[in-house]
Amino acid sequence: MRRAFLAGACALGGLALLVVRLRATYMVARVHGESMAPTLTDGDRLLSRRTRLRALGHGQIAIVRNPLPAGGKFLIKRVAALPGDPVPEDVRKAVDVDVVPVGRFVLIGDNTEVSFDSREHGFFRADDLHAVTIRRLDARHGPLSTSPRPSRDDSSWCRAQESPGQGREVRTECWTSSLTG
Repeated sequence: MRRAFLAGACALGGLALLVVRLRATYMVARVHGESMAPTLTDGDRLLSRRTRLRALGHGQIAIVRNPLPAGGKFLIKRVAALPGDPVPEDVRKAVDVDVVPVGRFVLIGDNTEVSFDSREHGFFRADDLHAVTIRRLDARHGPLSTSPRPSRDDSSWCRAQESPGQGREVRTECWTSSLTG
């Protein structure tokens, strides 16, 4: 009897630790508003993984703390530039530099007509980053776009990077995305 009780207590304790670990790593977020339309719409639920700035990639959808006290707790936007990248043209009026500084990144909503993002706020800090979206939980809309920035218009994003080695050769990676479907 005592052995069964101990086995049950250990199993329950292990399950509790697993739940704590999952909640520390993953979160479910709900989209409010249309700033990420057409990719995400009001009411969509997203499975997201808590992460750090160094794990972010171009085009991923990030969840960050909202810098405005009057808004919701979080913003959901697309990663447009990372540390060392050129600052996108439409963000330059909000910042005084041409290259994204260390510990900062640029976010832009897919629906640029209504989105509050780096074009108004400037850079987001690494401390603002909360999670990166893994997938949409609502099957009615299909998978999330992995394009750097789908929008209503065709758009291109480029990143200049110094190549490793003796010379100071610069390599440029570009992405072009257009909304399909």
